[in-house]
Amino acid sequence: MNRFALTMLAFAAISIAGCGAKDDETASAFNACANTKDVLNLPFSYSLTENNRALTPGYIDGTANTYMHFAPFGAHFKPMTELAYGNSKTAFAGFFSESNAEVVELEAGVFGFYAGANPAEILHERRPMYYSPSSANITAISYEGPTSGLYLDDEPSWTISLSFGDIEMELEHVGKFSPTLHDFIADPNGTLNIDTHTYTGPVGDIFPNGYLIYAPSGIELAYPQVVASAVPGHAGYYNGEGLGSEFPDRPYVQIEFSVTAPTADGNAEICALELLSTSLQSSFQSMLNHDIVDTNSQRFSGWQDTAWQWRAESSACLSCSALTNQLNGLYKDLGGWFERGDNSTVRNELVAFVPVQQSTTSYDATLYVHDVQTEWLITRRDNNSQTFDWVMEDTSVVVTDNPAGEIIAVENDALLVLWRDLGVATDKDAYQWVRYDITGGIVTLKFGEFSDLEVNALKPNFDLAIDIANDNDVITFGKTKIAGF
Repeated sequence: MNRFALTMLAFAAISIAGCGAKDDETASAFNACANTKDVLNLPFSYSLTENNRALTPGYIDGTANTYMHFAPFGAHFKPMTELAYGNSKTAFAGFFSESNAEVVELEAGVFGFYAGANPAEILHERRPMYYSPSSANITAISYEGPTSGLYLDDEPSWTISLSFGDIEMELEHVGKFSPTLHDFIADPNGTLNIDTHTYTGPVGDIFPNGYLIYAPSGIELAYPQVVASAVPGHAGYYNGEGLGSEFPDRPYVQIEFSVTAPTADGNAEICALELLSTSLQSSFQSMLNHDIVDTNSQRFSGWQDTAWQWRAESSACLSCSALTNQLNGLYKDLGGWFERGDNSTVRNELVAFVPVQQSTTSYDATLYVHDVQTEWLITRRDNNSQTFDWVMEDTSVVVTDNPAGEIIAVENDALLVLWRDLGVATDKDAYQWVRYDITGGIVTLKFGEFSDLEVNALKPNFDLAIDIANDNDVITFGKTKIAGF
């Protein structure tokens, strides 16, 4: 698909009572895990001619590809995602560099990619385009606000919401609209009459109530944002430095979108790859398998020291894991539980339970200390940039920020955890029993003492009538998210 393919197609405005309304009672449940056919494709052009990445042509410069590497739905650990509670989006990073060899060290600790004599223009021309993968109604276009210092030319952030009937999609990290959609929105004789090139707010949906835009299948919608910064003192070189950048050494296109469908448990976000045919799903899983084990991967090669964490999530669509309902419901909604702030405690922590995917070819048993018992990982995180100061068995203090460990034993009310690679200065492991109770959607955890040896780790006594939240060894968690994660 190129920029001239759809010049004869046009958007159309629709006015209805209740924007985007539909009869949810008649929506049929979609069994994502059992789907075998092409229901809805991805919202950008791609080819799968290489074994570890998808190729996406630039919208303006169709002779140049971006090299697309993706993270699995539901992933918790970097470089998959920064969201310790799990990421229920489909996330691709489209690199302009074809390989690591094109990212060079320009000076000590400073890396960059040579983008050419007119680098900003070239990067814009090489980015892909979001297309409507099927006939849809655009139910909302929302202005998220300005940006500064992360995206190329400080493009603002927009989202586009699409409805395909029972299935809905939200395109995120939109920086600029296609010429056709921009002109439709900016038409002075139209309903909106908004120039998105100069719009500065207010934030939120720009559609009036009851307004929709019909989008034909395949029509051009918008450009995703480019994470890129000029490297000072090195003309033509760009990297991805900026607050929140996952790949600061190289520029990349940020493509993220979520898909919602009616499931047996009601409308829920699902893995977009589950809407593809079985053969396409298999192709993407194979691509991920190759990418994860590729020591030269642009996405994964720099993270080998934490491979035991992120390689646990080597299934392209974790939402179909057969392990979802184990651990008496601790692994639920991607496994993330947020501190409740009970008993006047500070509400600033989460804990997440993650299944180790042992059924993919990229699974490596040697990465785990107790492979025979390992089924789960656990991670804790604080949202206020404070560290955990943990007193070890020898009374030394370990300072750690995002601790993660293997769950090596599971009982009805207790988990034995081996926390791994603890500490900023040194990597230290420690065993700990964690007692748990789930009542009415509330998880109460009581953490025991740390031990250097598994045999010496002791279960703490646990009585809900006595053990109330105290911001120390007893913490309560629920599913209500906390800002800052």
